[in-house]
Amino acid sequence: MAKPQLIFDVGGVLADNLDGFWSGLAQSGGIERRVLRRRYKQEVGSRLWSGLLTEGEFWAWLSNACPGIEPAYARTLLRETLVPLPALERLETWSREADIHILSNHVAAWIQPLFAGRTKHIASFTVSSEAGFHKPDRRLFEYAAAKLKGTDICFVDDKEDNLETARLLGWETILADSAGCWVREIDRRLYGEGTTDV
Repeated sequence: MAKPQLIFDVGGVLADNLDGFWSGLAQSGGIERRVLRRRYKQEVGSRLWSGLLTEGEFWAWLSNACPGIEPAYARTLLRETLVPLPALERLETWSREADIHILSNHVAAWIQPLFAGRTKHIASFTVSSEAGFHKPDRRLFEYAAAKLKGTDICFVDDKEDNLETARLLGWETILADSAGCWVREIDRRLYGEGTTDV
């Protein structure tokens, strides 16, 4: 019998999202965070996530957008921002009962270090910068769906728009809350009612 298929976003689910990165840049560069974020979204955001903008081109854009920020500082800030969340440590345990898949809007090179030593527990990776589409584009979900090994599918993301696309494909969904309470729901699905720790 096929195992359940658990699909996880990265930012806000398995690792901190990039809010701290943008806040740190804005503070260090003396720029209003909302202004910097708006410019990012308008000028490069979609192209970065879909792989049309290279990582090098992103850093060049950032140097222009934040002229007071040293590129080395920005790269260090990014690494320091991508802090693992507790759920990342649960992947090995969950992989004994389910096939684990990653479906993320990200630059693949940025999140690869998070999974060092963990790839044997993950059945597939779908990262937007490699696939050419970014969530909530249905095509990215279909790209990931082709890698699934069963029909009992549950997708975890911290953004409702992304969950809505997953539901259109018939997937069950869980909204990842900032407190991490969603982890207990995964445990309940895999191990039964009343599970507190496995």
